[in-house]
Amino acid sequence: MDRPTREFALQLMASKDKMESDLAALMDVLKSNNTDMTQPLVDNEGFPRSDIDVYQVRTTRHKVICLRNDLKNLTQKIETVLHDLHAQQREGAGMDENKTSFLNEYDECSPPFAKIGAVTEGSPAEKAGLKPDDLILGFGTLRASNFSNLKDVAQIVQHRLNCEIPLCVRRYDELMQITLIPKTWSGKGFLGCVVLPFDAVDR
Repeated sequence: MDRPTREFALQLMASKDKMESDLAALMDVLKSNNTDMTQPLVDNEGFPRSDIDVYQVRTTRHKVICLRNDLKNLTQKIETVLHDLHAQQREGAGMDENKTSFLNEYDECSPPFAKIGAVTEGSPAEKAGLKPDDLILGFGTLRASNFSNLKDVAQIVQHRLNCEIPLCVRRYDELMQITLIPKTWSGKGFLGCVVLPFDAVDR
């Protein structure tokens, strides 16, 4: 199920305003008949009251009851949606904090263990913002300290298909965090870029 958006919440609130307006109009109909939701529709002798339109009042009262129930359900739905939106905001703030802490692991002395070769147009790698010659300092849980060979990269890609992988790359002496989502696309592989081992001679 898709998570609710702010626009959806605004639509629900607009519907709530419309219901409240309709409810007020119905109550005005009852008021014009000199009655409300509880006054009897018969006189002391048990005959229909002659000072009101009994049919209209009964119909209006039924509409009011239905509309109040709908309004109650809609209000509960709005509360749920707003709660979910607030949760999404907290998650977003947490992701920003995670990004900051991820980059804080690295500095200008952090050694790269791989680099990006060719990047195919329209690929997940290009959409993530990777460029040829980017030096990889972090690829998910991989660091220079625990990197053995490119099979390590391939394993992470396989385990994280359609999921975000945080990368720390060095580009022109600038550290950058990139979020890569490996997935099936029109080209070969799941990344659409060439990952090469970093040779110390290149430093």
